[in-house]
Amino acid sequence: MKFPPFEYMEWAKLVPPAANNLSRSGVGVPSWEELGVDLREIALYGDHPYGYRPLLEAIAARAGADPGNVIIVSGASQAIFLAAAALLEPGDHVLVERPAYEPLWSVPKVLGAEVGRIERRFEDGYAIDLGRLAASITPRTKLLVLTNLHNPSGAFLKRGDVEAVAALAARSGAYVFVDEVYLEFLSAPKNRSAYGAAGNIISAGSLTKAYGLAGLRCGWILTPPALAPFFRHVVDHVFVEHVFMAEQIAARVFPRLDALRERQQAGIAPNHARVAAFMAGEARLEWVEPENGIIAFPRIKGPGSGDELARRLREDYATSVVPGSFFEEPRHFRLGFGAAPEILDRGLAAIGRALGEI
Repeated sequence: MKFPPFEYMEWAKLVPPAANNLSRSGVGVPSWEELGVDLREIALYGDHPYGYRPLLEAIAARAGADPGNVIIVSGASQAIFLAAAALLEPGDHVLVERPAYEPLWSVPKVLGAEVGRIERRFEDGYAIDLGRLAASITPRTKLLVLTNLHNPSGAFLKRGDVEAVAALAARSGAYVFVDEVYLEFLSAPKNRSAYGAAGNIISAGSLTKAYGLAGLRCGWILTPPALAPFFRHVVDHVFVEHVFMAEQIAARVFPRLDALRERQQAGIAPNHARVAAFMAGEARLEWVEPENGIIAFPRIKGPGSGDELARRLREDYATSVVPGSFFEEPRHFRLGFGAAPEILDRGLAAIGRALGEI
């Protein structure tokens, strides 16, 4: 088995960020004081066979799940690998949303699945057309893959929308995997996981994006009870167990998540307003305004491409955005607006100038 490169991941890891970095999709890192963690209380070794019990219980309580149905993973990106490895055989049919974060379709493909697409169209506000979806599901379809909030647009799928998708999938015995890492930007009740809405829904979340805790690599899968043993089998083959110190820190952070979100929102809301004002005044761009979070996926009107814009911004204006081709839409670019206000203002001004040059 050969694993092809993740072009976006290599770009994100290896290309140095520009001074005006509008390519990030997560918020800034909180201080230890804000997290309320005393590192002297963190043990190097301890009992955590399939996850540290207090962390499993914290995740389960927040999602309304049983701790036995929580699988700890190293960030939500690892979750799609576990789901594909646990559920798919070579030749199985998988439907993955488009535009999409690259691993969502690349992982099933490299594991031998046939990958079809769930088109989430700009013209529809990135909603899911249930009629088109129903026509795409076959008797061989084993898994449907979505994100909520949608990566890269930030569009929101209501719980009823996910339930409708799950009902269609159930006709062929398929499961629905929902990456909910960006759902954490929302407040209750909108941030309620789709897990439990139907018996064939698997969800994944993490502390990475909305809380600035990428360094903990704390992610999780919420799985129907019958599937939990299969996920644990993959864990044993792939990484055995998560980092115990990180699990302890994450467990201590969970009671503070709502407070952390509120603090982050205090900065996100004015930045969102800045971007909305910029888009309203920029005739050369159009967008589906995101529900929340710090990413958007503007489209260039007329000639020119998001890839060319991204290149010019980096080379001439010390500004970085994510080229749209990494999400299969070269007319677009992904804009991250979680930066400091002065950086965002400089970056938006640079986008306006660069648009006149492509």
